Amino acid sequence: MAQPTTNPGLLANLVFRVILAFTGILINWVPFRLLVRNGEFAAVVFIVDVAVMNLITILNSLIWHDDNWRTWWGGAGLCDVEVYLSAPLQTIYAAAIFTVMHHLAQQVKLSRARRDRQEKTRRHLIQAAIIFPVPFVQLVFTYFDLAQRYMVGTLIGCSAVYDVSLPKNLVYDAPPAVFAVLSVPYAILLWRRYRAIARETQGILLSGSAASIRANRTRRRLYNMSLLILVVYVPVMVYYFAFTIKDTLSSYRAYDYIRIHWSATPYPWNTVLFVPSWIIPSTVMNQPWIPIATSVVIVAFFGTTVEALQMYRQYAEYLRLESCLHRLVWRRGQATSQGYDSRRVSEETRGSGWTLLPNRTRGPVQHQ
Repeated sequence: MAQPTTNPGLLANLVFRVILAFTGILINWVPFRLLVRNGEFAAVVFIVDVAVMNLITILNSLIWHDDNWRTWWGGAGLCDVEVYLSAPLQTIYAAAIFTVMHHLAQQVKLSRARRDRQEKTRRHLIQAAIIFPVPFVQLVFTYFDLAQRYMVGTLIGCSAVYDVSLPKNLVYDAPPAVFAVLSVPYAILLWRRYRAIARETQGILLSGSAASIRANRTRRRLYNMSLLILVVYVPVMVYYFAFTIKDTLSSYRAYDYIRIHWSATPYPWNTVLFVPSWIIPSTVMNQPWIPIATSVVIVAFFGTTVEALQMYRQYAEYLRLESCLHRLVWRRGQATSQGYDSRRVSEETRGSGWTLLPNRTRGPVQHQ
């Protein structure tokens, strides 16, 4: 009996993931601008990485939206690019969180950090040196470890199929888990330092300049955002890494480039594999929800400040969405009635905010 090409659950998954991923890209624009203004390089990279993953989710979901694999596009060109980006994007996600924690641990001290342009450039270079080398190695090594050209699945779209050997675990599976675990000690260190600062420098911070207040609020919210993500992300990555190690050991074979690219095991390397939804594990099918949920966390900490609300209001006015402005206008009027100067509030809060795809399938696959 033939499987139906769609069902209510699959259709709902498609609609919600496309709408929410697109919304996540739009609403993260304001936090992106605020963090750029504050010079938070690692946080900016993190937001861009999440936006790119959400964009890929939209494209793949719309192109391969049902189980009618006989009418599917083969994905030539698009999938050839995506399989080289999937693992690096996941590693950048984890590396950026680690870098945020590492940077905050260096900055959140009782001594005043330097603010000159040379120091800022040096800090950005250090952060880039932490985030990008491992993803670059993954991108380069992808060609040498792909067991198939790529496979295409319902909603998940293009995904890489790596050879089940030790290099897969070391190059692709281990880095996100390692970055996530290494973030934990810095999170604990930051928690202890924030407590010390709260006790010893509260009066100094209250009488400080607007720039100092803004920087401290941004750091605090970066820490809270990263910590919230880590609480969920670290256990997931550790579990996934342990699962992939177990999977590799159960079917281990030594790495052999000739075997991978020139031996048909079980299909020729250039074969494109089609995988309908009933074969895809739920953990794989729902992985794109991670960057979608991350978008919500980013907005919760950096999209609810006074300046962020004013920026959203300006965009709404530009798009003539007056019906969406009532709540923002009411909140601003309430603040004014309590004796606040909106220009002073904007100046003091400028730039602040409160702030895997397992690449193998189970079961039979169709190919072309």
